[in-house]
Amino acid sequence: MSPAVALFAVFFRISLLCIGGGYNMIPLMQQEMAARGWLDADGFMQILALSEVTPGPVAVNLATFAGYRTAGLAGAVAATAGVGLPGMLILLLVGGAVARGRNHPAVRAAMRGVMLVLVAMLAATAVRLALALPPLGNAATALRWAVAGIWTFLFARRIFSPVWGLAAAVPVGFLLAAMG
Repeated sequence: MSPAVALFAVFFRISLLCIGGGYNMIPLMQQEMAARGWLDADGFMQILALSEVTPGPVAVNLATFAGYRTAGLAGAVAATAGVGLPGMLILLLVGGAVARGRNHPAVRAAMRGVMLVLVAMLAATAVRLALALPPLGNAATALRWAVAGIWTFLFARRIFSPVWGLAAAVPVGFLLAAMG
């Protein structure tokens, strides 16, 4: 199987089976890329960081960059198509029915249950990503966790826009690199 076809198949399967959006796909993408020897943990984290600062959905950006790194332009196109196609197909098949029934008590109850699981999946993804960061010296690691905690608080309270967090990420990254 060509690398592009393999990328399409992997990203199609992840997108088809992963509920809750792009952030919930990240651990599966990392696992699949590492298992196939396409990207190591550091390479994946670099691509994830790039995916976060570029416009567009994180899952699509991540698939595109990972596909490009793995198999060039054909890999980028294949991975992007793979991650995008399941959502489009599901939307065409069931989107209208869910939209029509969204006010039905059973549908609303089911969606509340799904939302709880999605929050847990997002929290688990955040923890996995934090634990996958490359280790630094003690002072730099403490600073990293302090900065992450501060920004989490500021984002959760909607005190700052994530845009400012991303803008501050570059100088903080340089500071951490100088310390570690």
